[in-house]
Amino acid sequence: MRTLIVEDDPISSKILFNVLSRYGSCDVAANGNVAVKVFQRSLEETNPYHLICMDIMMPELNGQDALR
Repeated sequence: MRTLIVEDDPISSKILFNVLSRYGSCDVAANGNVAVKVFQRSLEETNPYHLICMDIMMPELNGQDALR
């Protein structure tokens, strides 16, 4: 399973990474802007994510706007 973790809090990000990496590869993005770029690149490379865990309240671009 390929997972993208979008979380600005480093502790929460590390916890999610430690739990989810047991099931496959994990990438981490610290905000919504980075997440959108990483997600788009995964589609271009035909290697999309199976799961995206996204924080709703983040600086720059929050989770709800990133989903749009």
